[in-house]
Amino acid sequence: MYPLTLPREINSLRYFSVIAIFLMMYFVFSVVLHSFLNGFHHGVRKDIVYFQSGNTAVQGLAIFMAAYLSQLNCYKVYDELYKPTVRRLTLTGGISASLCFILYALTGVFGYYDFGAAVTGSALKLYNPIKEPYMGVSYAIIMLKLCVGYGLNMIPLREAIYHVTKVDGKAIMWWKHALFVSAMAVLTLLGGLFLPNVNTAVGLVGGFSGGFISYIFPALMYMYSGNWTLQKVGWFHFVMTYILLICGVIGVVFGTISTIYGHFYS
Repeated sequence: MYPLTLPREINSLRYFSVIAIFLMMYFVFSVVLHSFLNGFHHGVRKDIVYFQSGNTAVQGLAIFMAAYLSQLNCYKVYDELYKPTVRRLTLTGGISASLCFILYALTGVFGYYDFGAAVTGSALKLYNPIKEPYMGVSYAIIMLKLCVGYGLNMIPLREAIYHVTKVDGKAIMWWKHALFVSAMAVLTLLGGLFLPNVNTAVGLVGGFSGGFISYIFPALMYMYSGNWTLQKVGWFHFVMTYILLICGVIGVVFGTISTIYGHFYS
């Protein structure tokens, strides 16, 4: 993971990202194949729950918000985009989010159909990579994907700290850049070692950070950017901005509280 955090630009990771995407497609195919080979011998399982209630249902809200928390790299991607325009950024972002949705949906649905009520956290804990070599390859693929994803997540964190401390990320000396990135890598390693449940981290990131960064802040920035009236922006933008703000408040409040509650009382 560490070497992929050193490049200054996201563009430097494009080849690793392309490889990781195709490998993740193999992983999703393996999950679907395993489900058909093992989960549908006697039809659809009887223990499938299609609608949850209570804290279990609300806790899923924070995880969904974390899954699409892609705005962090938005400015960096726009800065490095070929002929950057809002239209190009919207198109590329929409395509990537749609692809992620397809992969998420296939993995979640067929993984749940495969194991049913046995899935309490991650379905990865329920496969046997030794008896099923193709799933063993999928486990290795997940490790590679985590390495690429870690590098992509560290870039906006690093750039945010550079911005707050008024440091030019492009002009800073390489040894200072490497030293700073190394310190962040050590801190995240310590956090990973002492964090007992990854779902807790994902829930907190999605519910609290995701609610603010993806919903509340964009809505408020649009409202207070000037000339934001019903006559100027129209009904669609006016209503959708308020919906975005309200959804963000709901996500922050209920997503964060349900994650903390689930961590201590589940």
